[in-house]
Amino acid sequence: MAGFKTIHVPMWDQMQVFCKHIADHQIRLVLHFDGTLDEKTLREAVQVTAENNPIVFSHYVEGKKGIRWEFAEMNVDDIYSFQESHEPEQLLQETILKPINTFTGPQLAISLIRSETDSLLLNCNHAISDAAGVKDFIYQLAENYSRLSRNKPVEQSDYTPARSLKTLSKKLGVKEKLSVLQVMLSGKKDAPTFRRTMELDSVQNPGFTTYTLEPAEFKKLREFGQQHSATMNDLLLAVYYYTLKKTLPNTNKTNRITYSSDLRRYLSDADYDVLSNFSAIHNIDVDNSIDDFVGLLKEISTITRTRKQMKYSLADFPAMAALFKTIPYSKLKGIFHKEFDKIKEGKSDSSPSLSNTGIIEESKVAFDTLTPSRAYMLGGVNHPGLLQLVASTYQNHLTLSIGSYFNEKNEVFISDFLEELKKTIRQEVLQSQGIK
Repeated sequence: MAGFKTIHVPMWDQMQVFCKHIADHQIRLVLHFDGTLDEKTLREAVQVTAENNPIVFSHYVEGKKGIRWEFAEMNVDDIYSFQESHEPEQLLQETILKPINTFTGPQLAISLIRSETDSLLLNCNHAISDAAGVKDFIYQLAENYSRLSRNKPVEQSDYTPARSLKTLSKKLGVKEKLSVLQVMLSGKKDAPTFRRTMELDSVQNPGFTTYTLEPAEFKKLREFGQQHSATMNDLLLAVYYYTLKKTLPNTNKTNRITYSSDLRRYLSDADYDVLSNFSAIHNIDVDNSIDDFVGLLKEISTITRTRKQMKYSLADFPAMAALFKTIPYSKLKGIFHKEFDKIKEGKSDSSPSLSNTGIIEESKVAFDTLTPSRAYMLGGVNHPGLLQLVASTYQNHLTLSIGSYFNEKNEVFISDFLEELKKTIRQEVLQSQGIK
């Protein structure tokens, strides 16, 4: 642990803690195998990997000396479990929903579930890491397992915390910082978005619903995007918006939706912890008068192409940093919670969000000779006032998921929404590519 007992909690981590007021704010990664892992070796690999990432064993402290991650004694059994079951799918769903307590820790759990074959679940508190960090952690775990299986030494390194966005800010020149400020000042703070009625404070039946496109469909989806000079993220945003417009008609001139991007592309590996929050949130306001799908895709692609510049990824940072620097923590926490309460009470609308976690790389999740047959990521279980679509890709299977509370009214909405989303993909994309 390199002598660290506590470290300062950076702004982005604090924000994720605030978000737990309206969601469980956990990130899940699920691997299904056609065989079984060596349980003893896996446990050892978990221990080594966690020791290299001691933030796993920390707990969140709101104290007079400041907000800090306080490290606890490392015990692999606090984060790792192994269970055999004749009903593995039911056990998996139960385990997926287990809460992580930010204030007591640990901040991550790894579960091996065995029937005739194995499933491996990693459940991580978003307060310590975004989805890219969770993937990096599982890659490190797979590498350590493989090395231990082959009696090769595993890498063990001292921990030097690198969790703050200041790391990125320090790399910017004066002109780049001015560009960021210009974007920040020109952006709209508030904008209309889709509105839907919901059962207020009805948070029963937490769970996930998923939809997976097969490789042949995913290939056609990708080809459609390429034909229209659109990325996969652009295409998913267009499908998402088009479906929202069909299910939640409105007369707004524009509707805001959000998506996330990874800031690690501007950094070297040494600049950030494996488990850390380095993602940016982008708000885009889409012209609601566009009725045809291709026109909508072009509109979104044009907007996001500009957003790929670093100054847009960092545009929220100066204002947020100023808030966290000038407003006392307890008051700031209250402000965030008050805004979330408005959403819970139906007094305010939250922009639908897309979290495209990208590709789970097959070569990096190989546990020695055993490679997952299926893999996907899930986001958080959100209050019905939030709608988040999570996407992940593995072996050319695209999995889309929504986590929420499936009370009667919300279950109907999400079921109808997902059916309409499938219809959008089928009618607007796949049929034009020759798949009925």
